[in-house]
Amino acid sequence: MNLQRLAILAFATFVSVATFGQLFHPLGLGIEKCGREEKSFRPQMHIEGDILYACTNQGLYSRDLSDDESIWQLVGFEGISLQDFVRKSDDLLAMRYNISNHYFLLSHDGGKTYEDVTPDRFYMGEAASIMTLTRLVQHPTDPNTLLVSSDPWGIYQSPDFGQTWNRLTYEIIPEYIGYHPLNPKIIYASGEEEYFSWVLNISYDSGLTWQYNPPYSSGDNCVNRIAFHPTDPDRWIVGGSGIVYTSDDNGHTWDIQDFSGDGLRDGLWVFTAYDSENSDIVYMAGRTSDKIEIMCSTDGGKTWSVPQTEPMKKSSTKNVYDLKQYGSKLLFYTESDIYEISKAELLAQATSVQGVTTAKTRESSIIYDLQGRRLSIIPQKGVYIQNGKKKLVK
Repeated sequence: MNLQRLAILAFATFVSVATFGQLFHPLGLGIEKCGREEKSFRPQMHIEGDILYACTNQGLYSRDLSDDESIWQLVGFEGISLQDFVRKSDDLLAMRYNISNHYFLLSHDGGKTYEDVTPDRFYMGEAASIMTLTRLVQHPTDPNTLLVSSDPWGIYQSPDFGQTWNRLTYEIIPEYIGYHPLNPKIIYASGEEEYFSWVLNISYDSGLTWQYNPPYSSGDNCVNRIAFHPTDPDRWIVGGSGIVYTSDDNGHTWDIQDFSGDGLRDGLWVFTAYDSENSDIVYMAGRTSDKIEIMCSTDGGKTWSVPQTEPMKKSSTKNVYDLKQYGSKLLFYTESDIYEISKAELLAQATSVQGVTTAKTRESSIIYDLQGRRLSIIPQKGVYIQNGKKKLVK
């Protein structure tokens, strides 16, 4: 090989390494505000216009994303560990991180002043001093209607912006909850139970009844936060532990892409998002034991790029809290900071790296009935589930 070719290859390698190193841009919120207090502390982000709001363990902070020179500003709820907040006109209802009581704080001035509006049912009786609220979700078209998930007392819904709460179910303890944005009568509850089994319960009637619709792949796994196709309500996609699940029938059955063992894509995929401008592009954000990771698909989730990674500064800062989009950028909230990622740079990395593959579909001989119970033999008649698909035996 001649010297000119060696020089070209060396320059290409340098450009690739430099680009890789610049993919994750920290926004400077810092581990002091992002650091995790307990397992259930999962602060969230919101974007309103050009303003990014971040719940932190020291209050609500904001930054102007349209100005690269802007700095973080304290908005309100100073010194309070916040999980999330919802907005209705000028009112903010914040959910603080708390493992006993005083969960909800209502502010009429952006968080500068506030009052505790936690209903009595969250203080007394069965919930007394042992409940943790983990997720707060606002209805996509009715700002008064809210969902909250609790451990260990299930899912509650409020029709009046948190003044009163009705329990939808106490049998489901999810890590993630949400409304289907195109059909809000559909509510999902997903996550992981003890012994590494799935939580995926779906209500198609606004929480009145629930169906247990997990993917039924073999082995240890979980189902994390679901993403819904922006125009086709039947198409859902979600990540697990080394697995991507897709549904084309509104969450009733699932196809399984198994990355376990490939050494690249078998991290824990926590957050999924369809690109806001091109729904053929899908992003997955997650982590391994020592890295935060993001990968993408340019064909609607059929094939996936090699993940781009950012090593964690210390082993205890490995958790991923949230994933949001702002124009041409992705925002990736972790225990150490909020990172900004250029979509164009990520896609350039993805298409330039060999190894974009279709995951193998996991085939399993395990069969289940419609209640999710494992069966030892195939039934002579009736409907059963195998490999995430319903099958009819006549």
